[in-house]
Order: sequence, then structure tokens, then C-alpha cells
Amino acid sequence: MTQEKGHAARKPEAISYLPIPVASLRADTITNFDLYLPSHDGRTPVLYRDGAFPITTALLERLRSGKVETLLVKSTDEEHYRHYLEANLGSLVADESVPLEALLYDSARNLVRDVLRDPRAGNVLQRSEEVVSHMVRFLFADKQAFYHLIQVTSYDYYTYTHSVNVFVFNIALAARLGVRENDLHDFGQGGLLHDIGKSRIDPELLNNSGKLSPDEWRIIKMHPVFGDQMLLEQGCTSEIIIDVVRHHHEKLCGGGYPDGLSGDDVSAWVRICTISDIFDALTTRRPYKGAMDSYHSLLLMQEEMSEELDPDFFLAFVELMGKIERPRRPKRT
Repeated sequence: MTQEKGHAARKPEAISYLPIPVASLRADTITNFDLYLPSHDGRTPVLYRDGAFPITTALLERLRSGKVETLLVKSTDEEHYRHYLEANLGSLVADESVPLEALLYDSARNLVRDVLRDPRAGNVLQRSEEVVSHMVRFLFADKQAFYHLIQVTSYDYYTYTHSVNVFVFNIALAARLGVRENDLHDFGQGGLLHDIGKSRIDPELLNNSGKLSPDEWRIIKMHPVFGDQMLLEQGCTSEIIIDVVRHHHEKLCGGGYPDGLSGDDVSAWVRICTISDIFDALTTRRPYKGAMDSYHSLLLMQEEMSEELDPDFFLAFVELMGKIERPRRPKRT
């Protein structure tokens, strides 16, 4: 068959692969994505396990005895792998040999990304409850867990990574303030879903780096209300979740939105989330601004936002963050 004149033959698109840790695979599960071994000559990876067949204990033992720590999956199967992780988080958290920080963070990030793409796809409340439960368990199991987890948080600002970062800061600060593990699950869901209402706003408006018109700013300020409505439509009955989602932009001194709360009307949950929200916004990089380091971010919050923040909670957050540093990272190429 000859080609039409003037049209060059299309080259087949190159297949790309991403590495996954063997430790993330669970015995007696079906992945629904193929697993590959890197080839010795650095060329096309070799199919190791068809996704339709179960992962067996014997297969995992062979990989361990051969000191194979990483397999490959096609980049087109990344979402399938993320959902596989989410479905098996309980087993992963219980396995002390598994490095959990990146797996838990990626699972939470993937969930929020799915929710923002289509809030009505899947059971948002059930999925977020399960992810939060495992994350809270991890953070309380080891006093150093927060400091390990913070090393894998994203320094590039996207709504979904911001939501996970805020969740991590929320839980760590609440724990430092003495809140018990069993009381943090609804608060964790509220933090993870606090910006869900942004899914109803045009992404071009959300990512606009220029000055917003009054009408555009009015639309942006509706996202807490949209989030409240969306969760109620999905059957959310938790007052804490709704409180955090609707009121995370309220201020102790008043002047916040959408309800103009102040003083004692601003709950402790919202006061914690406000600190986390502002700190992550300052220490993450956006297309139109660089990331501030932790010290200068906390200094700015103290000097310019003290009336908006609970002083005792902010002091506890400074003490918490004093042990780590969120540096300016060079832009990735």
C-alpha cells in the first residue's frame, strides 16, 4: 500500500515506563496491569507478569532472592497502579518492611486529583475516609513519621498536591496540640477535601497569575460554598468535615469568607487548617512566584497575619516546623 503524496508515514509512539517498588506488590492480588523487568541491554523491557494473573508468594520470593527491588509498568498504566495502591493500603501500612511515605502521599494525591477531575466519580467520602485512616495511623505509629512524610510532599503548587500537604500539616499540628488519633479522622477528611469546590471553577481562572476582576474574585471566593454543597449532595453528615471545607478561609479577626466569621465562631479545626493552608501556599512554587523557605514564611505569617491566626496554635506550629526545613528547591527539568 502506498502512502498519500505529501503525507509522511507516522512513526509508532515510543512506549515509556515508570519504576515501581516490588515492596508495593501484595501476594494473592491481581494487578490488572502488566509488570516488566528492565532489559540487560537497556532496550525494551521484558514482560514479567501479565496483569490478568495473580501475584503469588512464590513470585515475590523469587524477586527478593534475586535482589530485584524494582519492576516497570507502562506509563499508560500509572492510574491503574495508583488505584492498586489505594486498594491495598491496609496491607501496606501493616508491613513494616515497606517504605510508606511516598506510597501514602501518592495515594492521597491520586485520590484528590480524581475528585477534582470528577467529584461524582466513585465514592468520594468512602475513598477519602480509607486513605485518611491509613495516613493517620501511619503518622501516629512513629513520632518521626511526619518528618519522613514531609520530605516527599510536593513543592510545586497544584490544588491536589496542596490539599494533601494541608492534610499532613493539619494532622501533625492537631497531634502536637494533644488531639487523640481517634478524633482526627473527620478532620483529616476535611483537610484532604477542603478545596473540592474548586472543581466547579474554570481552571483558567484558578491558574490566572494576573490581577483578578471583582467578578472573577467573587467566583473564586465561592469555592468553599461549592465544596459544602457538593459534600452535602453526596451524603456527608460530619459537621467537622463541612466546617473545615466551608470555613477554611475565615479569619479570627473577621473579614474572611464566605460567612464573615470571627472570634469564637471560628472553630479550633478551622484555626488549624488556616495555618496549614497559608504555610503551604507560601512554601510551594507557582508559575508566577517562587517558594519561600520555612523561616521566612513563618516570619511573614507572624508579622503580617498575626491577627488572623490563633496565637497558641501558631506557636505550636512554629515549634513543629522548627525541626525541619522546606527549602527552595531548584526547578526540575
